[in-house]
Amino acid sequence: MYLPAISVIMPVYNGAMYIQEAMDSILSQSMPDFELIIVNDGSTDHSSEIVHSYFDKRIKIIDLPKSTGCFPARNTGLRVVAGKYICMMDADDVIVPDRFEKQYRFMEENPEIGMVSGTYQTFTGNRQNFKETDYEAIKILFLRHCYLCHATSMIRTVLVQKHDLYYNETYTYASDYDWQVRVLSFAPVAHVNDLVYRYRVHAQQISTSKRHEQNFFADQIRVSQLSFFGIEPTEFEKKLHLSFINGIIDHRIDKKMIDQWIERLIEANRRTQYYSQKKLQNFLQAHRYRYIHQIKQI
Repeated sequence: MYLPAISVIMPVYNGAMYIQEAMDSILSQSMPDFELIIVNDGSTDHSSEIVHSYFDKRIKIIDLPKSTGCFPARNTGLRVVAGKYICMMDADDVIVPDRFEKQYRFMEENPEIGMVSGTYQTFTGNRQNFKETDYEAIKILFLRHCYLCHATSMIRTVLVQKHDLYYNETYTYASDYDWQVRVLSFAPVAHVNDLVYRYRVHAQQISTSKRHEQNFFADQIRVSQLSFFGIEPTEFEKKLHLSFINGIIDHRIDKKMIDQWIERLIEANRRTQYYSQKKLQNFLQAHRYRYIHQIKQI
């Protein structure tokens, strides 16, 4: 039985405007050893006709009778992958011609790495989105937000299967944030500042149309990461942590409370040793400086 080197998962829901460009960027990759799994998530436009018009044995199409949502659709794709590595893709974006080749070579040369991500640029700008490359620093930066671009990632299939790394669908619009946090907890993750992805900004994408809901679920994930410190926060501590980590001033919280919370996080991590102690201290102190500075401005 033939097994491809890479499985590409691309859900599509009413993406007729962009899906052809996305597919063409995949099918024209310099490394041709892949399968493209398209999960048609109950589209009601012409998406189904477009994807079915391609005749390429590397394409596998799963037609869902009704829309399940982006991350349930991704889970559908994850359950049928056959490749050694898995690449993520959004149906309204494109990838550079040698993305697969570059990321596959990196993963083959660095067997200790569980996942690698790369840089992206928007269609409207020329600036690449450069990121931190140190694994320990990346892990800490996820305390603040979904630091790496999910769609630029390539992950080992064996890691997904060993740890059941499927998307937690209860987070609805922020499941990629939670997914990457869990990946980081099981294996080193690398980021390479090399352009692999072109990202389209438009009104229909989740980060635009569902921003409020996405932030709501992201806050739940920020709080959930306190488990890495061995902390089960009270309701007030949840509010304190979110105010501090998001840099949003809450007048019920003063400088003394912030300092006590920082000290608690540092002491808790001294016991669990989940994060680099020095990098964590630097991160928290930098946040403290910005938070206190904002208080003084009010």
